[in-house]
Amino acid sequence: MKSPLLLIIVIIISGSYFSCQKPFNDPNGSSTGISYDSNAKIFIDSSGITDTAQRTAVNNFCKQLKDASLWSKFIAIYPMIGGSATSTKWNLKDPRDLDAAYRLTFYGSPVFASTGILFPSVNEFADTHLADSAIGVTTDAAISYYSRTQNTISGYDMGCTDGFGPYNELSIYCNSADNSEWFGFSQQIFSPNTTGLFMLSSSPSDVTRYRNGATISTKGLAPTNGYTNLTIYIGKSRISSHSGQKECAFATIGKGLNSSEAQTFYNIVQNFETALNRQM
Repeated sequence: MKSPLLLIIVIIISGSYFSCQKPFNDPNGSSTGISYDSNAKIFIDSSGITDTAQRTAVNNFCKQLKDASLWSKFIAIYPMIGGSATSTKWNLKDPRDLDAAYRLTFYGSPVFASTGILFPSVNEFADTHLADSAIGVTTDAAISYYSRTQNTISGYDMGCTDGFGPYNELSIYCNSADNSEWFGFSQQIFSPNTTGLFMLSSSPSDVTRYRNGATISTKGLAPTNGYTNLTIYIGKSRISSHSGQKECAFATIGKGLNSSEAQTFYNIVQNFETALNRQM
């Protein structure tokens, strides 16, 4: 009689244990079993993103960036996800609805879509509320912009200037009036390709321009110019009558990346864009 009784007790205890095990509840309130990165979850909650593919893409992006030891390199990361001003304004690194958290404030009439944000004229732009001086030393600073537009419009896609110097601005395609500049680096770029991830990055010995993780050009000297102490715009630069008019699917501001880090970062960003079916 003892064996059947013991078996019954074991079955009851096992059933009670397993009934207490619950799958992880994702930010949308459904049981998926997905383990969310803590930063990804805060961002998803703040932005109100409900699409499963978008939530998964953000989650994987955060994990991959941390696995590559690149998360700390960035002060602001703008995934440009969700297709509205409400969902795209958030800084992944600090998703609070505050200027001090570097969330975006939009001006004019940007065109919002699931693929990103188009700034069709100099009247459309986003203020990051992040001054170039807040990045830190001029020898360790970078900005990046993921363009989904192929055009040969000369203009600024990101940056800040006081109109006299220094000029800390990214031009994906530029003529002599719209030089791409970054802490002393200045160059005309008549690029045949204006899509992909573009970055300007400084180090103690150089300033480098990257496209899709590959070096396009270098200054060959240490950064020289100082700060404007003005906040960086996305979609144009300050005190400029020209904008690049390129759809932005992703942008960052942070510390400088070396060539190996730039390639790794591009691969991670491209994974993110591919997951959202908007890669270039």
